[in-house]
Amino acid sequence: MNRFFITLVCCLTLAACGGVPLRSVPRLMQLSGELLDANPSEFMLALQVDARLVPPVGAVPMLVLKLQPREAGAFEPVDKKLPLQVTELSGAGLGLAKPAASRRWLLYSMPRATQLELQRIQTTIRQAKAKTDGKSGGSLSVGIEQNSLAVTEPGLANTRWDTWLQTRKVDGFFEVWSGTPAQLQQMAGQAK
Repeated sequence: MNRFFITLVCCLTLAACGGVPLRSVPRLMQLSGELLDANPSEFMLALQVDARLVPPVGAVPMLVLKLQPREAGAFEPVDKKLPLQVTELSGAGLGLAKPAASRRWLLYSMPRATQLELQRIQTTIRQAKAKTDGKSGGSLSVGIEQNSLAVTEPGLANTRWDTWLQTRKVDGFFEVWSGTPAQLQQMAGQAK
């Protein structure tokens, strides 16, 4: 079967995806399709971390999107890191389980500028898919870069870090990665 887009789902910094729960793999394989139809205002990232962990001021996760045409000039390539923003919503109100007393949720959504940019990228992908001149096709990579949040004091570097994603409210959150801040930093270093 000839597929229009070859989907490469890469978590975190577009490097190795160690720590991805096996139950999440089918959902991750559908992520690029879900992202194409997603309402950007419903996209959210939830991180369950040690309650003592405080991300650096101004550090936010990034939605990383790379869209490359199979043939140069077929459509505009995309290579974007779209910033998310801290949200003050409660994890319980979003269907996330209450964390243990020693843990907490960090919640992120898309600011208006990121929502508009994602809508533009969604339009680019739809237009590319609609082409029938033989030049359509390409690859789409989707990732979440969160290593800037994992800069922490050494005593917390090996605490548990769980990453959950929601593309649509109706589908809720699913876990995409589990590891430690030290592993996030190591993967970020390998990706450079």
